[in-house]
Amino acid sequence: MKKLLIIGLWGITSLSFAQDRNFAAINPALFSYSTEDVYINPPSKYNGGSHLLSPDPKRYPWEERLENGMPNAMVDGAGNVSVYFSSFLIFSPTPPSRVGVMVFTNTTSNLSSWTRPNLGLYWYNAAGKTADEKITPTYQAGYQNTNLVAVDIESLGIYDDGGTSKPIKLIYMPQREFQYRFLGAYEMDRSFTSTGVLSGFTAMKSDRKQKQKVLTFKNINADTHMNWMKHRGKYYFTSRVNSRRSALKPGEVPPFATDPRKRFRRNTITELGGQITSKSVDYNVVLDYSTKQWEPYSMQPFRLPGFEKDIWMGLATMYGVEGYPDIEKKQRTELVISNNGKDWYYLKPGTPFLDNSTNPQADDFGCINIATPVYHTKFHTGRNSQDPFFFYASSKMRHEEGRNPGISLATSKYGKLAGLKATSEKTFYSLSPAASPEVTVTQMPKFSLKNAFAIDAEFFPFILGDITDDPRNKTLAQLNSYVLIRMFAYEQGTAHGLGAYLGGVFGSSVAGTHNVSDDYEAVSFVSGGVVGTTKSALLMYLKACSDKEPTKIISLKDFADIPIVLETRVKNAVFYGVKFNQAENHTVSVDVDAANDFSPSGIWNFQPSSPVFEDCYVADFSSLKRIPNQIIPTRMESGAMALRITPQAASYDQTIIRMSGDEDNFLSMDYLSNGSLRYHMVKEGTDYLNMQIAPPAGKTFQGKEVEVTIEAVKLGKRKYYKGYKEETTIMRVSCPSLNYEKIIPQDIIWKFRRETPTPVDSSYARGYAYLPFSAFVGNMDKIVVGGSSEACTNKFVGSIHQIQISPQLPADNARNNWHHTRLEAITFSDSLRKRKVE
Repeated sequence: MKKLLIIGLWGITSLSFAQDRNFAAINPALFSYSTEDVYINPPSKYNGGSHLLSPDPKRYPWEERLENGMPNAMVDGAGNVSVYFSSFLIFSPTPPSRVGVMVFTNTTSNLSSWTRPNLGLYWYNAAGKTADEKITPTYQAGYQNTNLVAVDIESLGIYDDGGTSKPIKLIYMPQREFQYRFLGAYEMDRSFTSTGVLSGFTAMKSDRKQKQKVLTFKNINADTHMNWMKHRGKYYFTSRVNSRRSALKPGEVPPFATDPRKRFRRNTITELGGQITSKSVDYNVVLDYSTKQWEPYSMQPFRLPGFEKDIWMGLATMYGVEGYPDIEKKQRTELVISNNGKDWYYLKPGTPFLDNSTNPQADDFGCINIATPVYHTKFHTGRNSQDPFFFYASSKMRHEEGRNPGISLATSKYGKLAGLKATSEKTFYSLSPAASPEVTVTQMPKFSLKNAFAIDAEFFPFILGDITDDPRNKTLAQLNSYVLIRMFAYEQGTAHGLGAYLGGVFGSSVAGTHNVSDDYEAVSFVSGGVVGTTKSALLMYLKACSDKEPTKIISLKDFADIPIVLETRVKNAVFYGVKFNQAENHTVSVDVDAANDFSPSGIWNFQPSSPVFEDCYVADFSSLKRIPNQIIPTRMESGAMALRITPQAASYDQTIIRMSGDEDNFLSMDYLSNGSLRYHMVKEGTDYLNMQIAPPAGKTFQGKEVEVTIEAVKLGKRKYYKGYKEETTIMRVSCPSLNYEKIIPQDIIWKFRRETPTPVDSSYARGYAYLPFSAFVGNMDKIVVGGSSEACTNKFVGSIHQIQISPQLPADNARNNWHHTRLEAITFSDSLRKRKVE
């Protein structure tokens, strides 16, 4: 006898609490896509980007040279806005200058009504001779009151962690204590003065040095507009490191009067843990070039309200690379995202989120330094109070000495920062084993039938999009503009993993019109007579489960969450995201935590069926579909390579493997005509690394199996040369038949300033040589094996047994290639001469 027993179908209770859950369409856990699918929706500049407030150095002399002007914006409970500028206060050509933070406030609904509150914390002394004398913490007759909240700190970031005990977190460089090793953190209550200023700065004036947490690095050689984020109970903060090439040109002999090596910027993340405490810390590079014209200057992570279970977004201030006259030294904003808070990537490389004006006289023609968004201000009257408002520092001048920024504003619509766009219909699928062979069902999005049947539960998604058709009472064929989402239980072996149908909805324009809606909309999709917003399909699924085990009683209370696949069709629309409403018991039906935490191996494996082949092999990653926390061999901030080859002689330099974007930017391993092996990194047409290992004197690698490893990983992950404590690239060559092994580190140019480097010099030098890998080259999307181009120029005439690119070498001393159960599925071999990786 078949039975289906559902216990407590409409009365399931839960003690957990959650809000409605919003997810962005650009979260690859729910919607796998390629870069070309991404639409960046720029915010609207208020008054064309003109200053809301301009510097006035005649009345306020500490505004004479704001330079970077790194902003942080806050809103108090009354909707008052305060913008904190971290900048120079008094510049001195002879250090030290006076640096610090000033605040501008607006307690009205008028965007033009800004004030510089007289705070009584610091005063300006016009008669002062030095920078320190001009800004003083004590008052004397004749001194001018100021709006300064802090002095002697730089690159300030302010973050509200949402907690109740000292939730306001500051991260900064303590100028006088810095020593190229230390950063400072300070915590304060979420309390404001009557003028909207964080009141904790009063205590910070007297107790900063005693109460601040000291974060000690091995070295720091850069820091710009840092900020905090808190992910899964752990604190992280963003910062930066600067790099310069290790390969010197002929005639370049240090020390240099002026360093001839170009500076390159790289963004970093530092993990602290569950509490902000004084401790020794370290950073990891998370962002290199977006394109060869734009490099990261700083990054501000944030989440929109309601998106706490979704991706992190980041506002990456991009710096125009020198050598491109139209854009060099400009600053603008791109969007970056992360599923796990540690692995970041550009959403649409080279496409700005907030761009400079094209008018040379505009206030934001030269530089834009953006703050994380604020909400619920008095300026939000008449619009959604959760629309993000982006205050930014803007200047006509590019990033050059003497620029003096003011405050500008750009506004977006809630949830509509970026999305997936299609004209002809495109279909997107959520994370599943069908999307990536490394994915298991435990890492897929999950659907809770228990929560779906809770009181007042709406299990289906509501859709946010730029859609110009209303699908009510229409079929799919009758629509010219739509976003349609269907949910399926996962079933192994089917196309895209689609199993039992669970429900489906359309997004919509404003009902009855062709006007785009800014609300989340859900209109039932009817399939086979089943209305997609009812629970009919769910009951059918439960019955099917019961039919498979006719003697088993099925209880929703004990029914495990099921892996699901979301199928999304988009046509003539932009799809921004979905919302799952909470039920009466505060639960929602869909969970993507496991998918957000998916951790791919990051192994790229080339293992041909025959080690000698006629044509070169090409892997093209330009149209790769995104998965969470994806590791792409051509875009790794750090990593390792292992090659097993048998070289043969030729009259030219042979290329074994080459990653490239163009002829001026590539990374290669070569067998030179002189018999040496070379690891070669070229950036902007100039050697950045040129590391070579020759065979023993009188010997040759020709006709002998040779193993080459490259490690551009942190010391704790390094396999070879562990006694060498500097974190640079390590090259190793081993030839067992010659009983030969040699290891060399990347050169660190210690004496770039003087014959006897100071500790400061050493900090800079270490940062300059810090672990460059494939992402550092920038703009690379292809790997060629067996030559230097798709045409197989500089062909390698020996044997290639195996090549792996991975996050690090395996610890096993017996081998340097990874082996695991799913490696075969991700192996790139000679089944295709050229493959576009999707």
